[in-house]
Amino acid sequence: MSNSRKLTGKDYAWWTISVLALFVLFLWVGNFGNLTYLTQSPITNYVETLWHVTYIAAGGVFAIFMGSIIFLSVRFRAVEVTEAKPKNVINYYYAALFIDLLAVIGITYEIFTIAISQFILGLLAAADLLLFASIIYLVYKMYYQE
Repeated sequence: MSNSRKLTGKDYAWWTISVLALFVLFLWVGNFGNLTYLTQSPITNYVETLWHVTYIAAGGVFAIFMGSIIFLSVRFRAVEVTEAKPKNVINYYYAALFIDLLAVIGITYEIFTIAISQFILGLLAAADLLLFASIIYLVYKMYYQE
């Protein structure tokens, strides 16, 4: 991406990709809005229908907001002349990012597929949040090298 202040068609395409990626991620993390733990009755069917509509609408708002923030912060970041980091440090960042992504996918899969106690579920969710924070930090360090 260039550093001009005008957005090009390529920029709009990247913005659309970032919004769609976050929308799909939001839906995937929330099991696409399925409430599998409800008993089947007319009232719970009505609640589940309302939940689906609300969840998808919230996913759209989240995706547009976060996708725009991520795109604009990367697109219009300040360009400074800095000395380059050694290549092996960047390779460690990529390796750690790959391991973090695999761990997030594995833990999220465990959360949604295995019947576990609430305590273990809380521990896995906390581990997922910690890994998401680690991924954000690694991406930050790759884009804004000091």
